[in-house]
Amino acid sequence: MSSRHTISFTCPACRRMFTIIKWTTISPNDDPAIRKHVMSGDLFHHICPHCGKRMMIAYNCLYQDRQKKFAVSLQADRNQPAVTPLLPGYQMRLERTLLSFVERVRILDAGLDDMAFELYRTVVMTQVKRQHPERSVLSLRFDAVEGDDIFLQAGQTEQVRLPFSSYQNIADKVKKSSFHPKVSGYLTIHGKWLQQSGILDALKQQ
Repeated sequence: MSSRHTISFTCPACRRMFTIIKWTTISPNDDPAIRKHVMSGDLFHHICPHCGKRMMIAYNCLYQDRQKKFAVSLQADRNQPAVTPLLPGYQMRLERTLLSFVERVRILDAGLDDMAFELYRTVVMTQVKRQHPERSVLSLRFDAVEGDDIFLQAGQTEQVRLPFSSYQNIADKVKKSSFHPKVSGYLTIHGKWLQQSGILDALKQQ
């Protein structure tokens, strides 16, 4: 069940206080509409009623999908305890930034293997840099899967459209490798994780 409460927040622009709704637990199973607000980032978008400043406000919270069996904990404030209850049978992920939190929810909600996706992201980034050395693409983030295509966001505005099979080929290899991360509890998956997890060695042994 979703839980929330009201807190006071000081606008960084005008330094005046206003109240916002802070979600502790977000459950799309109880409130289907909230799913879209999380994946668009709208749930964390606020406007100061005094000066009109628009801002994204991140805070510690948990997104828990009981139907799809995954949970993503956002620990934006390391001075506060993370919302990370142990959930047997769930994919459990922990993110430090609002941007990565939203992306992780999108990836798992789409039914993707996020470990395979991290490898896929690295492969695509390498190909982009090799084929287009004149372009400065600093990041690629998952956007959506539509039909036979997978969409990635390059930077702030550009969208990359690729055949879904390009991701599926890598996901199939990861599945056949029978790789399992040696971490119990919540897992943070990123580029550095790829190098340290052992997944690359598992794929080489196929």
